[in-house]
Amino acid sequence: PVGRGGEVEVHFPARRGSQCFGLLAERGTRLAVVACHPWGPLGGSLWDVVVEEVVDLFGQKAGLTTLRFNFRSGIGRGVGSSDDIRGACDFLLHEVQEPPEQIILVGYSYGSLVVAATADDIPQVVAFACISPPLYWAWALFCCNHGDLLRRARRATASKLVIIGEHDNFCSVLEFNAFVDSLTEPKQSTVLRGYVDHFNIYRYVQEHLSRWTCSVFGVERITQLASAGAVTITARGPAAAPRSL
Repeated sequence: PVGRGGEVEVHFPARRGSQCFGLLAERGTRLAVVACHPWGPLGGSLWDVVVEEVVDLFGQKAGLTTLRFNFRSGIGRGVGSSDDIRGACDFLLHEVQEPPEQIILVGYSYGSLVVAATADDIPQVVAFACISPPLYWAWALFCCNHGDLLRRARRATASKLVIIGEHDNFCSVLEFNAFVDSLTEPKQSTVLRGYVDHFNIYRYVQEHLSRWTCSVFGVERITQLASAGAVTITARGPAAAPRSL
């Protein structure tokens, strides 16, 4: 093991014969979580602190199978990164010893927009979370292809959480609310009040992901998700949700 909680190094195929590197903690659960990092050219990787918080919550604390990985590149129109997410899910569903039946995608920053755009392409994805979507700079991150990604995000039918800090560096609250309004139900959204920005939001990620996941899957405690006999994994979300805390 090289990561936390028994994570081991894995490589899984992406398009055009290349491979992605990741860390897998296989726990044989019916539900698994895939965590996606921020923009690689500015240092984003599977070791990002938000990704670490996601893996700690769903892996160490909830006891679910988790996979975090490095996007092959952040340069381009987002097509390759979407392929990487599909490859990660395909690896979980077909290559691990005890494959999950359903998947939650969680993305931070750059990864959040790729997650939202890709979720509807994978039938086993029953829920996804977008943490700090960098909407103001999406045109640059995706080489002016952001419109296509946002259109794909709007048609995603899985339960979804979208969360941002009031003082995010790369997205205004106005842009955030417009994005949330464009998404289909079921959805929850939160603007964290106070001095919460793009970089210190990691302090609040576990609390809000835990609360959202419990509401979506109808359990009282996140640890119940790892018990296949006790929980029917059927995503369902409230029609309305608070905008701020």
